[in-house]
Amino acid sequence: MIASLSWPFEAVLDARGEEIGWIAIHGPVLASAQQEQFAELRRKRARFLGVTSYLDFPRHDPRDPLDYEGLCEAWCHCFRDPNAYFTYSAPRALISVSDFTDWLLLRRRAGSIAPESLPAEFDYVYVGGVDPWRKGVKNWALAARCVPMIYNRLGLRALVIGEADEVFLQQPGVSFVQALPWESLLAAIAGSRFLLAPNRSDPSPRVLAEALCLDVPVVVDRAILGGWKYVNRFTGRFFDGEENVLDAARDCAEGRVRPDGWFRSQFGPELSGRRLATLLRSVDPGLGRDASLQLSAAGPCGGSPAKD
Repeated sequence: MIASLSWPFEAVLDARGEEIGWIAIHGPVLASAQQEQFAELRRKRARFLGVTSYLDFPRHDPRDPLDYEGLCEAWCHCFRDPNAYFTYSAPRALISVSDFTDWLLLRRRAGSIAPESLPAEFDYVYVGGVDPWRKGVKNWALAARCVPMIYNRLGLRALVIGEADEVFLQQPGVSFVQALPWESLLAAIAGSRFLLAPNRSDPSPRVLAEALCLDVPVVVDRAILGGWKYVNRFTGRFFDGEENVLDAARDCAEGRVRPDGWFRSQFGPELSGRRLATLLRSVDPGLGRDASLQLSAAGPCGGSPAKD
């Protein structure tokens, strides 16, 4: 349909990896290059699937004249209460790009990195950020309060992906790394006792799916926008701020949670692809007989690096 798609677009593919005429839109179309690509897709008569991968999209942005709910014939969403985010009644399903994460491929990639090559000794990982936008999504300020508590009360050391600043100071029990190659990050998570995710405005936190695929439990802010469906008694614990983060961290660090097998029994490319196929057939009965569909950019990390 089009030679090269970039954020926020990606093609929906059949089981053979061929385009089927549907394009996923993951977020607002604002930049001029995005608008040009959107116009080309419209000329080619693409049909559009909405995917909630960017903040609270599709809530209206005053800078953007497009009516995404009118444009998209169906929606893959991440919300607990979708009626709070949608005003139209188009078919929708609780499907996130992180659902397509391939656990077997992740384990192979994580195993390609020698543990001794990682930058520090640590007990758990928090994936924050450097730029202000990502720090906001990853709730840097809450992490800055919780991480020292976890060290002072439980003696657990953190590997923080990000750079110390005036909010999150350099301190004992914390090793800051500005960035890691993807395979090294996977190896770090695989070698940790849990993943800390204080994220709140994050709609498609692929790192949660990656941790579960690596048999690592997750400690997750209960107010997280997306990814909440991954947290249960088999996979991790919710917390509500400084009040009970210690209990959640202790339970996961002491091995009371074993996520092995749960994610792949519920998600992954095949199972998630079946749900996607069922959703699109509800509005496009002429689709082929493929039991499962796929997103062209989901790949092993289950999401689009530009925004996840």
